[in-house]
Amino acid sequence: MKRTLAISLAVVLSAGSLAACSKEETSTPSATGASSTAAATANPAGIDDGKELMNISLMVPQYAEIGPSNDSPLIKKLNEKLNIKLDLQWIPGASYNDKISVLAASNSLPDVYRIATQDYMQWRDKGVFMDVKPFLSSYPNLSKELPEAGLKELNGKNNYYGLPYYGIPHLFSMFIRKDWLDKLNLKMPETIDDFYNVAKAFVTQDPDGNGKADTTGFSILINPNGTFGNAASLMGAFGLGNEWGLQKDGKLVAMQAQTEELKGFIGFLRKAYAEGVLDKNFLVMKSADARNKLWNGQVGIQLINPNEALRLDLPNIKKNAPQAQLEQLLPPAGPTGIRATQTDGMGQTKVVINKNIDPKKQQRILKLLDYMLSDEGYDLLKEGVEGVDYKKKDDGTFEKLETKETGNLLSINFFRRADKAIQLHKYNDQTYVKQVTQWLDNNDKFDYPNYGLGLAAETDIYKKINLTQMNTKWMSSIARVIANDAGMEEIDKAVSEWLKAGGEQLTKEVNDIYQQRK
Repeated sequence: MKRTLAISLAVVLSAGSLAACSKEETSTPSATGASSTAAATANPAGIDDGKELMNISLMVPQYAEIGPSNDSPLIKKLNEKLNIKLDLQWIPGASYNDKISVLAASNSLPDVYRIATQDYMQWRDKGVFMDVKPFLSSYPNLSKELPEAGLKELNGKNNYYGLPYYGIPHLFSMFIRKDWLDKLNLKMPETIDDFYNVAKAFVTQDPDGNGKADTTGFSILINPNGTFGNAASLMGAFGLGNEWGLQKDGKLVAMQAQTEELKGFIGFLRKAYAEGVLDKNFLVMKSADARNKLWNGQVGIQLINPNEALRLDLPNIKKNAPQAQLEQLLPPAGPTGIRATQTDGMGQTKVVINKNIDPKKQQRILKLLDYMLSDEGYDLLKEGVEGVDYKKKDDGTFEKLETKETGNLLSINFFRRADKAIQLHKYNDQTYVKQVTQWLDNNDKFDYPNYGLGLAAETDIYKKINLTQMNTKWMSSIARVIANDAGMEEIDKAVSEWLKAGGEQLTKEVNDIYQQRK
């Protein structure tokens, strides 16, 4: 239903943008016509001298915390700095994408906003978003503080229709109950075999000492889109690609078609399931369920955001086990020595500027975004306003102040530098900062790249097939093998059916784009 709505909206938006383009082409030169185009070519930033007060509508998702309001000290500082009046619209995160669709249908999209991957790809070439690539050289902070790889994600060679909402590529990693290891006199796992043996010991040797067989080794998830969750390090260890792997011949291969590697990985999970080492409920578990099992002392290994390990996960575990200790578990080495940590895209979510607003306003928005990434602007966005969100103490350290609004929420939910320390602040305990930084640095050592990231959505075949349906059907067969309801030969059948259903053509077209972009 949602995909159908998005396609319909794309048609509406395309028609509207074409009409707008036609109108511009037949009008006489004006501030928004030929003269401004010429000025943009010579000096794009010079279109706007900054003297005119501009109203700018900005929309961003909001989750549990409350972000700064339009009359907050932080927004006032931005307004004064850029000579603007921000109309900041915080939309509940659960309904944010639907809100975008409604605004698009009524041709009332905001001036600048954050947009999810699916909607971005659906509308990218429909005349909805401003192409920012020609202007980046005029805005040094946008060029300096955003990774080139993030800019390129979901974009072609010649156009950037959005700026990356930077995602930390190596954010999540496995953590292990160190107190359970110590109780059972076990060493930290180094290899995939070590990992299995430790996880099995957590099941069979009563690590919590309660005399009950009520613990499991590790959990994975089956995502609604037919992919594995919480399993990247295990998949990578067996040589499976992170969605798209790179073969020795330089061609990409879909993970769903890596027959031999799948047999190694699925065979590992099949054994773990049979021996109770893999959570028996993995087929129906959600990420919150897996986390609750960690908190409740039912599982000893879990995927965690290092930013939350000490301030959220460990305190919740200690409610039931005061002696609990958590330690980062580095990715176990697979049969050929591969070690991989979960690696995500840096620019799959975009910050976009409305293509059909005044060019002067577009440039003012670029100045705003550029300022947000400057030293002064980023300190404001990330830390908040001194004296309101935090204060500097006499000894030179900083203290967080209690506020109703979260001053730094624009940097969390809207726009930020390529900063993996985005959740670490000057007012945090520096021992805590050092520990989390070390964990994040460790993650960077085990990159697990998706070589075809975002390319599938650009293919022609993608518009004709239902990739989620294909993957879900594939996963159904794979899950049966894991649960011992089908033999290992079912893997060959699942691969063959996935390729025949459109995977073969998809692989060809993804490779064509990949070779063009190299």
